[in-house]
Amino acid sequence: MSTNKTTVYYAKSLSDVIFHLKTIPQLRIYGGCTSSEKLAPSSLIINKINDFLLIDKHEHFMEFGAGVTLSQILNLGKKRIPSVLFDAIESIAYPFIRNAATIGGNICAKGIRHTLFAPLLALDTHLELQSPSSSGFIPMMKFHTVPENCMISRIRIPSEEWDIAIFRRTGPDNTLSDASASFAFLANTHKGILSDLRIAFCGLVSIRSKELENNLIGTKLPLSDKAIQSMLIEASSAFMTKAAGIKGKDEVLSLLEAQFLNLLSDSLSLLTL
Repeated sequence: MSTNKTTVYYAKSLSDVIFHLKTIPQLRIYGGCTSSEKLAPSSLIINKINDFLLIDKHEHFMEFGAGVTLSQILNLGKKRIPSVLFDAIESIAYPFIRNAATIGGNICAKGIRHTLFAPLLALDTHLELQSPSSSGFIPMMKFHTVPENCMISRIRIPSEEWDIAIFRRTGPDNTLSDASASFAFLANTHKGILSDLRIAFCGLVSIRSKELENNLIGTKLPLSDKAIQSMLIEASSAFMTKAAGIKGKDEVLSLLEAQFLNLLSDSLSLLTL
C-alpha cells in the first residue's frame, strides 16, 4: 500500500521480516505505531508476529520480545519485574497508548530518548540485534541506533534485587519534548558499604557512566556531604561532556542539567541516613 510516497509492508512471520530486510533498502520497522513521527518511505509493520510477542522468565533475567506491549509488561505486576521499569511504564501516557506501544518501539524511537531508556540502561539490559546474516546480544550501553538492515528482536533484563530503586520523569505530562527526561537510580549496600550503584539520565542528553558510579562504589556509609558534593561536580562535568555536541539548545540543556543534579542529589541523600 503506497500513500504520500510511503510504502507500508506487513510481515506475518520472522522469515517475512528477514526477507524484507534483505530486499528493501533503508527499511524502517514499526510495532504499535504510537509515535507522532511520520512513517519512513519504506515501513514494515511487525506487531502481529509471535516471535516478537514472547515473555520468558529465567533464573537470572527476563526476556521480552520487541513487540510486547507496555500494558502486557505492566500486567505482570510490580513484584515480577524491576520496580524502576514498572514505575517508568506506569508513567507513560494513558492505558490506551500503553495497549499499543511496545518496549522495542520505546527503545528505538527517533529523537530524544524515550521514557524506558534510563531504567533499562541502569538495569544493564542487553538487546538482541538481528539481521539477515547474524544475530547476537549487545549491552544497551553500547546501543546508539539500530543499524541498517537490522532490528531489535529481544530485550534481556537482569533480575536483581535493589535496596534503593528510584525512577523519576521530568518535563510535560503525557507527551515528550526537549525538556523531557527520565532518571533511574539503583543502589545496593552490604555491611555498611555501598556495594553497587547505577545512575542513568536520558532524554535530549543521555548519561550512564561507570566511571561516575565507581567514584562512590566501595564507599562507607552513611555518605558524607563532601562525598555527595564531589559526586555532583563529577556528574555536572559528565553531563556537559555529553551535551557538548548539541547546538542551539542552551536554555533547555541548562534546565536538564539542573534537573539531573537535583534528582541525583535527592537520591544520594538517601544514603546519608
